[in-house]
Amino acid sequence: MSERICKGVAKIINLFDVLKKILDDKAICQDDTITIFDPPFEIRIMRKEEMLTFNFEGEDVAILSKSQCWIKEGFEDIVEDWIVALTSLGFKRFILKNR
Repeated sequence: MSERICKGVAKIINLFDVLKKILDDKAICQDDTITIFDPPFEIRIMRKEEMLTFNFEGEDVAILSKSQCWIKEGFEDIVEDWIVALTSLGFKRFILKNR
């Protein structure tokens, strides 16, 4: 799972600008950071640092980069679901834009 998550992180970082456009009205989008609020979670995508963090009620439960992934036990499924959703979201947008 870790390798798949890291590949997903790489894809999300590469799709940062596309995701920023898609999530503009659903998240706080700044130049190099997108913050998504899904209470009780806060997901932060950081382009410069090339990493994602998942925060649950004020505590980091996942810190992900292209080369390393740390996920607190019990949070693996939610993190994987978000990685799939974010990579799928960008892919759908790309397909629609190019038709």
